[in-house]
Amino acid sequence: MRWLALISLGVFAVSLILTAMVRALARRWGIVDRPDGQRKLHGRPMPLWGGMAVYGATVLGLLAVYLVGGIHEKFAELSTAWAIAAGCVCLVGGVDDRFDLPPRLKLALQTLSVAPIVLLGYHVDRVVAFGCPIELGLLGIPLTVLWLVGCINALNLIDGMDGLASLIGLSAAGMLGIIASSQGNLHVAAIAFVLAGALAGFLLYNLPPASIFLGDSGSMVIGLTIGLLGIQGTLKTSATLAITAPVVVMTLPMFDIVAAVVRRGLTGRRLDAPDRLHIHHRLLDRGWTPWQVLCLLGALCLTTGAAATAATIFRRDALAWIAAMTLIVLMIRLRLFGHEEFALVKEAVVRALKPGFRHEASEAASAGLEKAEIATSAASTTSGREANVPLSWDGFLHRLQAWDICQAEFDASFGENRRRIRWIDPKSPPGQRCRWSLWVSLPGPGGELCELRAGGSRPVVRRDELTALTSMLKDSAAHFAACTDELFGPAVAHGDRETEHDTNSRRKAA
Repeated sequence: MRWLALISLGVFAVSLILTAMVRALARRWGIVDRPDGQRKLHGRPMPLWGGMAVYGATVLGLLAVYLVGGIHEKFAELSTAWAIAAGCVCLVGGVDDRFDLPPRLKLALQTLSVAPIVLLGYHVDRVVAFGCPIELGLLGIPLTVLWLVGCINALNLIDGMDGLASLIGLSAAGMLGIIASSQGNLHVAAIAFVLAGALAGFLLYNLPPASIFLGDSGSMVIGLTIGLLGIQGTLKTSATLAITAPVVVMTLPMFDIVAAVVRRGLTGRRLDAPDRLHIHHRLLDRGWTPWQVLCLLGALCLTTGAAATAATIFRRDALAWIAAMTLIVLMIRLRLFGHEEFALVKEAVVRALKPGFRHEASEAASAGLEKAEIATSAASTTSGREANVPLSWDGFLHRLQAWDICQAEFDASFGENRRRIRWIDPKSPPGQRCRWSLWVSLPGPGGELCELRAGGSRPVVRRDELTALTSMLKDSAAHFAACTDELFGPAVAHGDRETEHDTNSRRKAA
């Protein structure tokens, strides 16, 4: 395997050179990610298309393996399938970086891009978990596509901070390479270690503060490759997958994407609506530095990867699953990530089992809430929809005092027209970030998209506070959507493209 180590080192050097070239070209052609002050908080426009360099370095590395490594038939077939699918995904991501494709079109193109892998026979017919085989038959084809597309989007969603997606991809590729080697799948291990070399070279440019971003062209390629390696590296026999290793290796990205689906679905937002509530955003908003977040999440990925590797080598699937579940439980219990989504799920389950269930003020008081206003707000959610609806924007801001809200915004989009009213607490220090935020979206009476957002300065929000606030935001959003003319005035009726009311300079009615 010495030759593979030398090739990976060469790929590392090639990646350094290609990344510098792509960075210069992206700047010259204006392929940059511009800060918007909301989700994109970097200080200056950053070059994109870093994934082009990673893909190019990986392809050259695979060609070198084919020429000098002596791994021919299986490696050639798998690397060809990967190169075609990853090239398509990289192209889709590059176009999205430049033109910002609609989410549904992007998802459709991702699905088409993974088709070559399935058409060339790289799909799963049977899975094995805890020694129990499960025959999939034809169902294995759509499940393989779903897995690959899910991995693509998991890495795409978690790519929101300098170095994060690159580091997760590097960790996962390294661990999957070790797993593939232990299973005798050297052709899979070669692809994994070559990808690791390419990501290591790119990571030197992408560590905080980054000088180039992966862009969708890179995060999607990494997600596809990790998904394919996870399937092929743990095959026991032809088309028989040991499911534990790939799922556990992807614990952190998959936990993030599941939390996003839960969060958006239970707060009334579109599933494809972007937000700034992913795991790295939560940690940054708690005051962590980018390097601290990177070290923590990198350590967590190494932990799950090591657990998956040990479980595969020693044939103890339970070890990996226990490690993954322990990680998730600890993150929720320590309020690092997922506790708000878990509270929403519990509330949804209770409401489904008990349709008449409502939170009352006594529940808030028994929870030891510090402010009487919070208990009053929680009690108001039980007295009917009308009691929760503020008569004005100032009335809405007054109700928010119970939660120490530092920012609030209502946004209504009518095709090319946009109406927005925003408030920032004038007592907040300049540049202060919200430690948490909650979004509610719903269609307006004319089919427009209406979103109501609130963010708070306190580090955490209790479950009953979150429940009461979510209920109040839903009712307030419905009220504002139905009364947009009263809220904004007649400006939009004259066809203005954007009308914004900034209430930063005045206090809440109190």
